[in-house]
Amino acid sequence: MFMNSRFDSLVKIATLSVLGATLLAACGDTGAKSTSGPTEGRSSFEVPGDHAMGNADASVTIVEYASVTCGHCANWDKTVWDDFRKKYVDTGKVRYVFREFPTAPVTLANAGHLLANCAGDDKFFDLIHIQFQRQREILTSDDVKGEYIRLAKSAGMSEADFEACMTNEEEIARLDKVVEDGFAAGVTGTPTFFLNGKKIAAYVLEDFDKEIAQALGEPIPEPETESSETPAEAEGEDQ
Repeated sequence: MFMNSRFDSLVKIATLSVLGATLLAACGDTGAKSTSGPTEGRSSFEVPGDHAMGNADASVTIVEYASVTCGHCANWDKTVWDDFRKKYVDTGKVRYVFREFPTAPVTLANAGHLLANCAGDDKFFDLIHIQFQRQREILTSDDVKGEYIRLAKSAGMSEADFEACMTNEEEIARLDKVVEDGFAAGVTGTPTFFLNGKKIAAYVLEDFDKEIAQALGEPIPEPETESSETPAEAEGEDQ
């Protein structure tokens, strides 16, 4: 994999900052601190700066901690996300929140997360999902910088905008905070999901069906007679 020296230095600046927050969180109180706090137009399980979609008044809020370089996260996006969104988010039953939790290669994860944030709220989810869909292509490219610049341009940004984004202190500080709060809440790998502030063991749609039904006080769905197997990628977590 080749990284232009300028691009390499830019993403390392962001990485050093985020890693600093990670180490502080790891060495400090690792209890499950609440990351919730009601804000106008958001659910009570969101904090300022969160990226969310769906009904803010939904009885259930699902928070996903994920990384654009995490293979399991990409697999979830490809195999579960569409069905989950159509069944729960589009119908107004669930408020969905995405929080960044960079995993190896951290430099590229930071670049991807910062890019999505700098592009603006209306482009954020599109850029996140594109990175999941093209993850292998991006991570194995001989021109990684070019891949990210093309993503930036697809969102209306210039190459200069992209490079400025990689050293944007406000965006880096926001990412630092998300990572720090993730560790404090007990996130150790990705993807990790929380339902109304409680960590849940969920990956395939059937897992979410059960957890959401319990939260709503509804009958737990009976397992299908010929349920699909959990994807092989779900056997472990990215660290």
